[in-house]
Amino acid sequence: MKIKNLIAVMVLLTSQALWANEGTLSALNKYAVISGSISQDNPLFKQHIQEQAAALVNLWHKGVVENIYLNREVNKPENKRNANIVFFIKAKNKDEANEVIKQLPFVQHDVLNFKLYPVGVLWLKEIGDYPELTTK
Repeated sequence: MKIKNLIAVMVLLTSQALWANEGTLSALNKYAVISGSISQDNPLFKQHIQEQAAALVNLWHKGVVENIYLNREVNKPENKRNANIVFFIKAKNKDEANEVIKQLPFVQHDVLNFKLYPVGVLWLKEIGDYPELTTK
């Protein structure tokens, strides 16, 4: 994925680090999750893409992930296209976000690796470092 595409996606969601949770304000951090690149012709990709998509949609319905993107390099010839997956996780901390990633089918079946990057208002520190922003 080109760096300017990554920057554009990250800038899109850098304005919030708080979300409503069952009527109360709950403090969460936001993490950008970016996969490695894989050929769309790779047998493992083809075998597990539907399972991966279903898992991400399920996490989206639960409010754990948002803004899921599949970069399919549509400007390249079909036989040379690679895929990258980008999405955002809302979690209390990096360990919780990594646990979500470990449960993804692509990770469990060694299809792709994902990297986690803190983003949002407090991307230099986690929101837990600012008790005045959390609900007591």
